[in-house]
Amino acid sequence: MVEKTSEEHVDLDRFNDGVSEIRPYKSKQAKEEEKAKRKQTKAKNKLKESSIAALVISIVFFLVVVGYTTVAFGHIPFVQKWRNIWIETAMTTDQHRWLATSFFPEWLIDDVMSRQVDIKDMGFTDIDPNSQLFGGVVDPTELTVGEPDAHGNTVYANNIEEGIVIIEVKKTNFVGKLVIIDDPSRVFLGVTDYKNSRGEFICDYLEKENAIVGINASGFIDTGGVSLGGEISGMCVSEGEYWGYYKSKYTLVGFDEDNRLIVGGTDDWEQYNIRDGMQFRPTLIINGEKVVEDSAGWGLQPRTTIGQCANGVVLMLVADGRQVGYSLGATMEDCADILLEYGAVTAAACDGGSSSVIGYDGEIINKPSTDMPTGRYLPNAWLVRSKK
Repeated sequence: MVEKTSEEHVDLDRFNDGVSEIRPYKSKQAKEEEKAKRKQTKAKNKLKESSIAALVISIVFFLVVVGYTTVAFGHIPFVQKWRNIWIETAMTTDQHRWLATSFFPEWLIDDVMSRQVDIKDMGFTDIDPNSQLFGGVVDPTELTVGEPDAHGNTVYANNIEEGIVIIEVKKTNFVGKLVIIDDPSRVFLGVTDYKNSRGEFICDYLEKENAIVGINASGFIDTGGVSLGGEISGMCVSEGEYWGYYKSKYTLVGFDEDNRLIVGGTDDWEQYNIRDGMQFRPTLIINGEKVVEDSAGWGLQPRTTIGQCANGVVLMLVADGRQVGYSLGATMEDCADILLEYGAVTAAACDGGSSSVIGYDGEIINKPSTDMPTGRYLPNAWLVRSKK
């Protein structure tokens, strides 16, 4: 006979796979107390988790506020530099201005953009008539495609027959192409056949004008955001024919009858005997001196620039941008530094952004930020007449 104690009973009512399970007997009151304790513990854990979550949210919010305040209003030089570049880049891109206006107060944006450099001084290349073309800039006979030049940049093309050398430039924040042209008399401005209606693609300009290489030139008024490129912004002249209206905020970028590149703020183009010219900004180099510093108020963007060396050699630089992982874009000083490195004494910016494109021998050889494989419609283009 099994003796039952007063403290516990043997429960043989449950079986598991034929084996009886023996467990201590608990009174109803004990079970309720245990259940209450579990609820109390669960409630405490939940409260603890809520407190931790609230603390984490508070810390994150605090860090966000501190981070935003530091970025927007701080005076740390590194932070200020990249904050300003962010604002400049957004505000000089029509479709992406919200990236500045959504995060920064209007007064700060106005302050940053008020620092935009806009040089109106006149500058021109004083070409030495006795200088040898290409001399002192590059020597095509010593260049090999795929190999570095004297500046450590890779030779992309060496077309001795056409007097064209193309250098691929790779820097920390951008990739670009630099075209070196032996004879400035071959450089001219090609204009769309559909003025005030639509522009033309860079390869169309090459074909119709028998040009070996070309880059975009003027900006255009993008009515309705359709990018047809038919309404030129500013004024230009090609083969003696003027188009557009002079804008005082822009500078002249053009070649005179002596094939000198002239830049600066003047509305009297006849005074300088301009044969081919357009308007944009800013000026980059005057009399061999760089007149821009850092972003110069223009941000980090795809760029198109043109310059000339003392011996008449023309330089055309296109920097790709707006493509994370490949090329973010160039500052105005980036462009000026490269042009100076290759001997420019005069230089200025053309239109940039999605319009920046370079065509060579019938093909686009850079990576424009536009999703159009042809590049954008352009109102005009700086072209180099083929020798063939």
